[in-house]
Amino acid sequence: MKKSCAIILSLALVLALCSCGGGKAGGEDDDAPYTIALIAPQTGDNAQYGNAYVTGLTVLCDEVNSSGGINGRKLEFEVFDDASDAAQSTNMAQIVTGDEKYIAAIGSYTSTCALAFAPIFDEAKMPVLVPNSGNSHIATDYSYTFQRGMTIPIESALLSRYAVEKFGGKRVALIALNNDAGLEFMTNAREAIEKLAAAGTDCRLVAAETFNEGEVRDYTALCQKIKESGPDIIVVNLGYVECATILVQAQQVGLTDVQWLGNQSMYTTDFTNLVGDAGIGFCVGTGFYADNPDEGVREFVSACKAVDGKVPNAYQRNAYECAAMIAKCLRDGATTRGELYDALLGIDYWDGKTGGNKWINRQVEEDYIILQYQGDAEWQMLELEG
Repeated sequence: MKKSCAIILSLALVLALCSCGGGKAGGEDDDAPYTIALIAPQTGDNAQYGNAYVTGLTVLCDEVNSSGGINGRKLEFEVFDDASDAAQSTNMAQIVTGDEKYIAAIGSYTSTCALAFAPIFDEAKMPVLVPNSGNSHIATDYSYTFQRGMTIPIESALLSRYAVEKFGGKRVALIALNNDAGLEFMTNAREAIEKLAAAGTDCRLVAAETFNEGEVRDYTALCQKIKESGPDIIVVNLGYVECATILVQAQQVGLTDVQWLGNQSMYTTDFTNLVGDAGIGFCVGTGFYADNPDEGVREFVSACKAVDGKVPNAYQRNAYECAAMIAKCLRDGATTRGELYDALLGIDYWDGKTGGNKWINRQVEEDYIILQYQGDAEWQMLELEG
């Protein structure tokens, strides 16, 4: 399948491309493609998430263009590699906002990067759709960002309530990265557990541990500390690499008689390939399930597999739906960044191909389902009471 994207991996190449001009979104060349800029990691530890975004946008652009495009114009995207580095994200944002060729942007993967470039998009009055980054300030502190992923305050409170009310957890431990998203997760998860306890629920927080991303490889001391606190459920907000490593090392220290519950970063074949049998029983909360029998989901999964051979998860899905919203607004008549922004603001409920969601103040609310890992890359949806 032909991919409707151009991957731009160096600043020099980006500058060269930008200097060559090209059709402007609302400009003189009515036959020029509409072009979305994707700012996402293509190199570094988080490249797999940027690659997932590329797959999602490829599927959407192929669908649009195979059906005749948007009012006779193709939809394309170009990728700007930020390597999950905040300084690089701001550099990419300055280039993108400075070139009218790009009608909108999608990205980035981390909250730190999204927070870094958000003021640049505000200044340029250019809409940027953030697929998964969960720090709530991305939308509340800035006006031109739209957060497709569940924000950390909503998700962390939801998972904490699930840990207590659906799994019956009484002694809860938390683990997160020491970054913008992880610290906000800790604050809101702690508050949710304390609120449940104050209302009379038999639960309490017994441990809360953070660590710096990329600086720790041996988690045995952390696992031992968590084990000594005696939790019956552990709620994590982590990337899949750290989570898989922790689960393996938790078994090595005997931290086994406990339920694990995490964010949807672990709902990926990359996680299951890495964690092996140590991940059996691990649960995730997610708004997207690849084995959903819904026809739209089935078509999306098939199209993603045709692009990269992988079963998609929330990362491909959210990037796809972000681009689908842009395409819908363009079809409905938006031709400039300002018109597109106004059209996006007018969406109260998005009935997407892979599922629907509410939009409230440029942030998303959707129901989560719980999936449990069964081994051999298989997940099962749980029917939990509470």
